[in-house]
Amino acid sequence: MTSATPLVFRASASQRAVTVSLALGCLLVAVRGGHMAAQNLPKVWGQLKFAHSIGGEPTALIWLSLAAALLALLAAGLVLVFSVLALALVEGTQVIVDECGIAVECPLLPGPLARRLGAGRIPWENVASIGRRKMRFVVRGNKGANQLEGSDSVYFLFADELERLMFLVMERSPNLNLND
Repeated sequence: MTSATPLVFRASASQRAVTVSLALGCLLVAVRGGHMAAQNLPKVWGQLKFAHSIGGEPTALIWLSLAAALLALLAAGLVLVFSVLALALVEGTQVIVDECGIAVECPLLPGPLARRLGAGRIPWENVASIGRRKMRFVVRGNKGANQLEGSDSVYFLFADELERLMFLVMERSPNLNLND
């Protein structure tokens, strides 16, 4: 199958909609939890100061609640960052198949971060295996003379018409080893 224009595979509309709704849910939970923790921190700090002013009052539970509130703020921030990152990966990742090879691009992320999260290009002669690794699909390649920069593997989370994409990779890769 030869094509003059490259084929572009992205996540389907339903996959992107689910990701957007999950990211918005995480955003709402993180904002609500952060607001509640920030609202209660002055009260807990006031209780701690009052207990110190009286003297002899045990403050272990107050310190524990203060630490729990700070941990909740930290967890809310991490959930928010990871949900936005997942949204950017699903919404912006494109798998491009052309006559030269397979490329994964994520223009929504900065270049070094996108390469670390799976963006790159592998010529057809260097494709060695395809499979899954954790939650992502992976196309592994051998470093060859044709590959100037990038990684030896490309990753992507979702792609509409995934079967067609995998069949194209199997069809066009002369050195593909399916026994891994």
